[in-house]
Amino acid sequence: MKKTKLNIPFNEYFLHYIWKTKQIDIRNLMTTDGKKIEILHFGHHNEDSGPDFLNAIVKIEDTVWAGNVEIHVLSSDWEKHNHHRDDAYHNVILHVVYYHDKNIPQIKYPVPCLELQNKIPKILIQRFENLLKSKKWIPCGDLISSIENEVFDIWKHGLIVEKLQQKEPHLRSLLQKFTFDWETCFYILLARYFGGKVNDSPFESLANRIPIEIIRKNISDSLAIQAIFFGQAGMLELPLEDQYYLTLKEMYSFLKQKYNLQPMKNVVWKYSKLRPLNFPTVRIAQFTSLKNLGSSMFSSLMEVSTIEEMYTILQAKPDDYWNTHYRFGPSSPYINKNIKHDFMNILIINAFLPLAFIFAELYGMNEKKEWIFTILENIHPKKIK
Repeated sequence: MKKTKLNIPFNEYFLHYIWKTKQIDIRNLMTTDGKKIEILHFGHHNEDSGPDFLNAIVKIEDTVWAGNVEIHVLSSDWEKHNHHRDDAYHNVILHVVYYHDKNIPQIKYPVPCLELQNKIPKILIQRFENLLKSKKWIPCGDLISSIENEVFDIWKHGLIVEKLQQKEPHLRSLLQKFTFDWETCFYILLARYFGGKVNDSPFESLANRIPIEIIRKNISDSLAIQAIFFGQAGMLELPLEDQYYLTLKEMYSFLKQKYNLQPMKNVVWKYSKLRPLNFPTVRIAQFTSLKNLGSSMFSSLMEVSTIEEMYTILQAKPDDYWNTHYRFGPSSPYINKNIKHDFMNILIINAFLPLAFIFAELYGMNEKKEWIFTILENIHPKKIK
C-alpha cells in the first residue's frame, strides 16, 4: 500500500466537476486491484446526502454493475467520513479517488476503487491551483485573452457535456416509454424540434398520435403521409375549395377510419408573432417530406462521419404547393420551402446528438462520443435548447 504523502491542491468538489464533465482519460482504465473497468454511464450528480453520483453503470471485467459512485481525494476519506457505518453507502459500486492510500473495509462486498491520479489533464490541475493562489478580486479575470487553446477546448468540452446532461432525464424517460426503440425516440424528438419554441409541445403530441409503423406502411405515398399528419393536426376541417387541400382531406377521411386515428384540436397550433416560414403548416409540410422519414434515420445518422452527410440524410423537399403557400387557401409569392442548413443544425444539435450521446455512453462507444463533441464544437449552431 502507498505511504507517500502528496501535496494535493484541491478538494473533492474539484473531482466532482471532473467526473461530472467527464474530463478524464477513459482509455485503459484499471481498478486499483488490476481489473479492467469501463465507465458506461457516469451517473447523475447528487446534491443531497448520500453517494456523490447516482445510477451509474460500469463494466468490470465481464460484469456490468449499476449503482452509485462515491468520490474522495484519498481512499482513506471513506472511513474519515464514516461511510463504512452508513447504510446509504452500501450500494456503492465504485469508489473514485485521486490517490489510493488505503483499502477500505468491506461492507457487503469489496468496493472497487478507481484512482484518477494519472487520468486528469495536468493543465486542469495547474490552472485550478493558480486560481487558488491568485490575489486578484476576480481570480480568472485576466485569463481569457491568454488562455491556451487546450484549456479553452477543455472548458468548451465541459460546457457541452453539461448541456447534454441537462437533456438526459427527458431522453431516458422517452427511451423507457418506447422500450429503447431508438428510431421511435428520435422520430418524437425530431418532431418536437421541428415545432420550435412556440409549437414544440403540439408537434411532439402530433408525432405521438402517429405511430412510426403507420408512416412505414405508407412511405411510398407522399400524399398519404401528408394527409395523415395534416389530418391528425386538426388542419383538414376547414370549408376550403383548394384542390390540394380537398385531396388531402378525402385521403385522410379514409386513413383515419383505416387506422382508427384521433385528430388533435386545431386551436393548439400557434401562428401569432411567428415568421411565416415557421408557421406550423410549413413545418409539417417539411417534416412529412423528410427523405428518410419512417426509415432508419437515427441509425443512418449514427453511421456517417461528416456534417455534410447528415445534411443529406435530413434533406426535405415539400410539395410544390407550399412554395406558394404558408397556410391552406390563399397563395403567396414563390419562396422555396426546402429545409436550410441552419435549421438542420438546430435539429442535429438538439434532437440527434443528445440521443446519440446517450447511445454512445450506454454501449461504451468512446470514439463516437469524441465525434459528437467535435461536431458540436465545430458546427455553427443556434444554442443547444
